[in-house]
Amino acid sequence: MARLILVSGSGGAGKTAVAAGTGLAVSRQGIRTGIVSFGLSQGLGSTFGHEEPLFPAARGQPVRINEHLDILELDVQEELRRGWSHGRGTLAALLGDGLENASADEVAIAPGVEELVTLLRLGELLQEQRYELLIVDCPSTEGALRLISSASALGWYSRRQSSPERRARSGMLTARRSREPGALQEARDRLAAVDELLRDPAVTTLRLVATAGKASVQETLRAYAYFSLHGITTDCVFINRLVARKKGAQEPYVEKLRSALGELPVVKVPLHSSEVVGEELLEAFMAQLYEGKDPVRPMVSHPPLGFSKEAVDAYRLELKLPLTTKDDIDISRREEELVVRVGAVRRNILLPRMMALLPTAGAHMEGDRLIVSFQKERGR
Repeated sequence: MARLILVSGSGGAGKTAVAAGTGLAVSRQGIRTGIVSFGLSQGLGSTFGHEEPLFPAARGQPVRINEHLDILELDVQEELRRGWSHGRGTLAALLGDGLENASADEVAIAPGVEELVTLLRLGELLQEQRYELLIVDCPSTEGALRLISSASALGWYSRRQSSPERRARSGMLTARRSREPGALQEARDRLAAVDELLRDPAVTTLRLVATAGKASVQETLRAYAYFSLHGITTDCVFINRLVARKKGAQEPYVEKLRSALGELPVVKVPLHSSEVVGEELLEAFMAQLYEGKDPVRPMVSHPPLGFSKEAVDAYRLELKLPLTTKDDIDISRREEELVVRVGAVRRNILLPRMMALLPTAGAHMEGDRLIVSFQKERGR
């Protein structure tokens, strides 16, 4: 299975240079690497110094940078046109009834299609094993969160629909599922698989890119908390474009990040004298980012979510929620699922079978981790 590194950050933080430079550094080790971007603000080719038309006619095909490095700038309409005749059933089943005879251009404007197509393509790339490492240059923090939350929601829906408890409670549901087209079940399985890979710290880690300013620091801290809620392991934060003569103004923000993030590695990167474009400047940039360390190896690998058994008929769920207090968290229970909300972001967690049969016994914080207990009531 390929490793996956997500790169996200606030506007103007230089995340594309981080993604491009990381990919270039890894490819120099002889590791087959692909860098993927999606959304309208794509500039991977330009970052490598390639001349590109202002409005490219077609995107999505791998572009070779060197023997071990490709870049893929995904375009929803191109992906739909390319795979619509083959994957029409899959996408139509996921998006709802009535789209079997629609064209790719018509489907491309439907809400959520960009995230859906990107997730399916990402899953294909991970399973194909064409690359040993995939780096995703996310369009923005908001775009990355939307992608991750879509994977979480669709994966949750797939697992919920196929859970034994749900099937057992409704014979009508079982009968309906038996008539579902194979494309729908296949799509659910593919999305559930992508969701699991995104939340597996052995496969996926996130690297955040920030600048030393109030808005960027606040966005980075919120992103760290929200990604953790969705089970994504952040393994590093880069503070880019630091200027020596502005140290007095920037250093307080650097220290705020370091203090808030605790043991999470925070790397300071000075501002370059020119735009980081072309392989020579990217290699110099990478030397500053990783300082001789292996850019592939996860810097942090603690899983943000875990289930454990404490005694007979007693279990606990442990969820990493950094930068939050109990007052920031809202928890509710819906049969076999636990709903956890932090701020405006919510995650539905489908509980394992043995935990789903037990009532919720309590919840508390231990450091930066939410602990929820499930225990059989006495006398029952």
